[in-house]
Amino acid sequence: MFCPVCGALSYPDDRGEIKCPDYKCGYEGPLSGADGKGSEFTDPMTGETIDLSNTMASTGSKDLKHLTEVVEEDGPRGTLRVGDYLCPKCDEDRTYVEMMQTRSSDEPETKICTCESCGHRWREYQ
Repeated sequence: MFCPVCGALSYPDDRGEIKCPDYKCGYEGPLSGADGKGSEFTDPMTGETIDLSNTMASTGSKDLKHLTEVVEEDGPRGTLRVGDYLCPKCDEDRTYVEMMQTRSSDEPETKICTCESCGHRWREYQ
């Protein structure tokens, strides 16, 4: 949810009230704001007005296994890419790619690749 005063991203507590994370604003109170209109959003495309104080976010997913991002302590790290990279050791095309900033900030990041089938690791610089 957003602060009704300054628009900063805020998260409501169990009572549905928010505390603005912007220390300059300092708003604490209901999502609807002091005038009661802060929780109303008018869609500029359709003109429909939505009361955000009654909205809820939910998901049916119980874990994050549906994501392709894999971060394991002992296994490969990064995002599984199929067909983008070929392993120089076994020529397989299923590779985990992790991007790291290993040089100065004005240089591009380094891609650290790990082959899914043989575990070979290599780096790619740009």
